[in-house]
Amino acid sequence: MGKRILALDVGLKRIGVAYSDPLGISANPLPPIENDKDVFNKIKQIIDRYEIKTVVVGLPLTLKGEEGEQARITRKFVQKMKQEIPDIEVKFVDERFTTSMAEKQLRETTKKSKRKKMIDSVSAVYILKTYLDSLHM
Repeated sequence: MGKRILALDVGLKRIGVAYSDPLGISANPLPPIENDKDVFNKIKQIIDRYEIKTVVVGLPLTLKGEEGEQARITRKFVQKMKQEIPDIEVKFVDERFTTSMAEKQLRETTKKSKRKKMIDSVSAVYILKTYLDSLHM
């Protein structure tokens, strides 16, 4: 069996998290983690627990496909993550419409009171699905 892939949807307050099965077919959400001083320890624990080989990070591009301020913040986060967790492979995935897709899915399936807690990790699921789909093309 292969190793799993972790997806992160990096936000200023929270980070959405999802992981694949060992075959790289399905994407499963995990509870979001707080983007605080312990964030890299939390990510490292997830990497160790699920035997992650690759981390896929959503890169928030503008509608024109350009990098804006949030993309720069995300790239800085990844640089720091690579320093803290040096032996992990990191890939970027265009995440332009993942939040809107996640919001639509949650509106259709989840009570309003629970949506805010879930949106980041459902977005991470879409980021991971995008990456997994690109591997199987």
